[in-house]
Amino acid sequence: MDKNNNANNGNREEAEIIDQAKATAIKHLKDKYELDVEITEEKILPAYIADEVRLKGNVIGSKDQYFNITVNYKTNKTSNFAMSPDLVKAIRDKGYEPFIKKK
Repeated sequence: MDKNNNANNGNREEAEIIDQAKATAIKHLKDKYELDVEITEEKILPAYIADEVRLKGNVIGSKDQYFNITVNYKTNKTSNFAMSPDLVKAIRDKGYEPFIKKK
């Protein structure tokens, strides 16, 4: 029974990490680019590699406007934002330049 409890706690912790990472990514893309997105895939990297969750998703209603983004679940910082050409165009149409890093 102890093993099951530990496994359940691990699964619950993983689900919480994924939920937090999704919320962070969704909020980031909404705040930065005014995008309403959905997350379609997630993967927690092994802790020995990085404290990160890799997410894939798209703009709601626009499967051609897809992206990948990584969220560090310890700091809630996003990185490695990659996007489809259609999403680049949609972001630029809103008046943003997705490839300029702000300091």
